[in-house]
Amino acid sequence: MLRTLYEMDIENKLKEGLKQGHEEGLKQGHEEGLKQGIEQGREEGIEQGLVKERLSLITDLIKSGQIKEQVENFLINIRQIDPAEAAKDYQEALDKKIRGSLALS
Repeated sequence: MLRTLYEMDIENKLKEGLKQGHEEGLKQGHEEGLKQGIEQGREEGIEQGLVKERLSLITDLIKSGQIKEQVENFLINIRQIDPAEAAKDYQEALDKKIRGSLALS
């Protein structure tokens, strides 16, 4: 059975609409993915900056002669960091300081 021009026109419009909808969906998905990626990257960058600043502060306190308990108390009481996090950060800063001094030797 032969299709009429009207039926063929409807089929073409459906195909075009499907193709256009698919392209628009991909474009919107790509744009949303970019927005999410930028936001996630920004948040991770801020977090990394805060950690780097905190480790630098701890290293400076160690260099100034502060003992472990004083540094941890400062972090807990002044910076209001969790005690477990303060101990971890202290150890990480100490490890970096030791690696840095070994690299200079």
